[in-house]
Amino acid sequence: MTEFSELPTLGILGGMGPGAAVDFQQRLLDASPATKDQEHIPTIAWNHGGIPDRQLALKNLGESPLTAMLHGLKILERSGVSKIAIPCNTAHFWHSDLQQHTPIEILNMVEITVQQILKNYQSGDKVGILATKGALSTQLYQLELSKHDIPFVINSDQEIEQEFMPAVYAVKRNESAQAGIVFQELSQRLIDKGAGSIILACTEIPIGLHAIQSPILDVSFDTTQILADACVNWFYRNT
Repeated sequence: MTEFSELPTLGILGGMGPGAAVDFQQRLLDASPATKDQEHIPTIAWNHGGIPDRQLALKNLGESPLTAMLHGLKILERSGVSKIAIPCNTAHFWHSDLQQHTPIEILNMVEITVQQILKNYQSGDKVGILATKGALSTQLYQLELSKHDIPFVINSDQEIEQEFMPAVYAVKRNESAQAGIVFQELSQRLIDKGAGSIILACTEIPIGLHAIQSPILDVSFDTTQILADACVNWFYRNT
């Protein structure tokens, strides 16, 4: 039997937001086949809400979060983690910059999500992308979907600015149910535009949708869950 100190440890670079990191940890527990404490994935989480706002940074209205994320990354590295997950979609704009500063693999939530979509994809199907203004402006998911010729639809700039972004910040204030109603409505508009499924491309979205038990979850690619599943698969393949 492997000594507990020799088991691979998952590092979680969190804080974006803190609730999303906690939700991600719960998903790890729920997805695990463990039958007792000793079989669960060892994790070390750096869940610091002080990381500068990613949305403001991408608008050139605030400090870049990169320095703060690198600080957390080095803490995880010194803690001896074997793999790193970042439960924030927008933060993946800085994924390559972060990866250049560590030999430890940082899982790419965007790539993993699109690979999951490909497993279920029927040619010609449109995918809705429900995401922050920052994630959409950097085209994280648009570019990755385009690599595989997957058509997509997004909400209008007005919908994102006036409805979606306030709902994201509502989740950060623990007003998840109110936010969930908005997320559901915006997702339905994407479906009305022809989307057969929705990428929940912000880790606050599933928190809101779960708070209202939204039926949108049944047609969604939940990026938090997909990342958690990838971490579970990695751990149990290596133990």
